[in-house]
Amino acid sequence: MKVDGIEPAALQRVQDQTRQKRIEQPVEERADLTAKRQQRAGQRRQQTDDRSRLDRLHQEIDRLNETSTLYDIGLRFRVHEATERIVVQVYNRKDNEVIRQIPPEKVLNLVAQIQQMIGLLLDEER
Repeated sequence: MKVDGIEPAALQRVQDQTRQKRIEQPVEERADLTAKRQQRAGQRRQQTDDRSRLDRLHQEIDRLNETSTLYDIGLRFRVHEATERIVVQVYNRKDNEVIRQIPPEKVLNLVAQIQQMIGLLLDEER
C-alpha cells in the first residue's frame, strides 16, 4: 500500500507493530478471562463439594441413629449447624431426657462465635 509522503518501509514497520499489539493484547486478555473462568469454576466445584460432603455426613448420621435404635442404645447423633461438627447425645430412652452431650452445646456455640469473629477479622483486612 502506498501512502503519500511516507516511505513504504516505515509504513510496513508501523503496520507490523500495530498487528503485533493487536495479537498480544487479546492473548493477555484471554489469559485473564481463562483464569477468572477457572477461578469461578473452582468456587462452584468447592460449593458443590461442600454440599455433597454435608449431604453424605447427614446420611451417615441417619444410619448411626437407626443403628442405635436397633440395638436399643440411648445415643443420638446430629450435626451442629453453625460449626458443622458431629454431636453425640446420650439420652434416657424412657423419658427422652438428654443425659450428656459430647461436645457440650456451650462449647459448640463458643467455637461458632470464634469462627465468626475470625471471619470478620479476615474480611476487614482485605
